[in-house]
Amino acid sequence: MRSAPAAMMAALLLFACATVRTNDEAGVRAAMANFMDALNKLDAPRISAAFAEDATAFFPVAQAQRAEGRAAIDAVFQRYIAGQNGKTTNIVPHDMTVQTSGDLALVTFQVPGGSTARRTSCSNAPADAG
Repeated sequence: MRSAPAAMMAALLLFACATVRTNDEAGVRAAMANFMDALNKLDAPRISAAFAEDATAFFPVAQAQRAEGRAAIDAVFQRYIAGQNGKTTNIVPHDMTVQTSGDLALVTFQVPGGSTARRTSCSNAPADAG
């Protein structure tokens, strides 16, 4: 299997409403590290937990249309996991930046080796994160 598809699938993540306190940069970085660890270990329950029920994700290589809601996002990651045939990955984000404003966070980073290597994740704190 080529490494480019794995790298591209890795950061398929534009998680619109992840459940993290976004006004805390350290918390956002920890959430991203947890997500990447889950992705690299092909841990479907932990991948799913990174997304709110009403999240929207864009998967530029896996499918043309956006995935709306956790169930649709889970389906994309399930296909990715199945395609890995049990082979874990070691995808490491480079040059990660985190910008926060109120209950929003924007994370961008590079994934070396992919044809669309720049990734973006936008998080919105849940209403009760106060």
